[in-house]
Amino acid sequence: MDRSLEDMKFIGFFGIFKQSFKTIFSWKKIFAQIILTLILPLTIIFLAHIEISRYLFWKLERNSLLLDTDSYYRLHVSAIEWLYYVLFKIAYFILLTVFSLLSTAAVVFTIASIYSDREIVFQNVMKIIPKVWKRLLVTFVFIYLAFFIYDIIGEVALVITRSIFHYSTLSLLLTLIIRILYVIGFLYMTLVCELGSVVTVLENSHGYRALRKGKDLANGKKKVGMGIAFVLYGFLEGLLVVYQWFVEYGGVNFNLAMVWRVMIGILCGFLLLMFLLLIVVIQTVLYLVCKSHHGEAIDKLSLSTFLGAYMGQTVAGEEVQLGRPPHQQV
Repeated sequence: MDRSLEDMKFIGFFGIFKQSFKTIFSWKKIFAQIILTLILPLTIIFLAHIEISRYLFWKLERNSLLLDTDSYYRLHVSAIEWLYYVLFKIAYFILLTVFSLLSTAAVVFTIASIYSDREIVFQNVMKIIPKVWKRLLVTFVFIYLAFFIYDIIGEVALVITRSIFHYSTLSLLLTLIIRILYVIGFLYMTLVCELGSVVTVLENSHGYRALRKGKDLANGKKKVGMGIAFVLYGFLEGLLVVYQWFVEYGGVNFNLAMVWRVMIGILCGFLLLMFLLLIVVIQTVLYLVCKSHHGEAIDKLSLSTFLGAYMGQTVAGEEVQLGRPPHQQV
């Protein structure tokens, strides 16, 4: 990176995007290796999940309409297919989590190595994954729990509103307000969780402590971080809509030939591939910006020493606590 720590505190919304793209294009080789090894499988898993889920759900709906079939047989078949569907969802969730944490660890380590002017070798990037994946998994579990609880709260609020006010004008207005507040809360939680993931890799915190540190770092950069999250996830939603309209149902909706659906599908897959890389790069750059904004010490020597610990290069007994002034590091 061509910016000093002092300069990074002044980077805003567009600057973070610019710095992220510049970093990716300046280090194309290492990021291409990460893409092919970790992010490409993640993309394939994501898109395969969409297609397989649609097929399995179609079979479930079809069987539910076979009213003239023996009821016992129909229930037996439906139970088996529901079991397949649930098992598939579990397998997808596990694979998604595994490749998400692997790609997060690899990209965060790479960005930090670039910032600290360390030599970046793909083999070294892969070596850190076994040393950090357990901590990152704990953080991911807390993230999943946080969003699960948040979704339940949102659904309960909607149910209560509809049960009290039914489908009146007031109910529709309150529902709109709840959904807007939900989106705002979702963006803030996304910001905190993204910073918490980076904290897990680059600091000696994980799980709840990492998320709490992410929350502290987000202070002062909430608008920038939430704006970035809004743009990124808005792009993702738009991409999925295009994929659904023109690839999944392109033949029905627009009478598209298979060749066009395949080409659009490949384009969507490529954009998703780049998106999954960009989102981790941006959250790491945002982490550095937030650290700089709060005036926390993260000089290149300390960061390099911390990263060297993953490679077994740190002197025995030495541990660098990022964010502390050098004289307080132990």
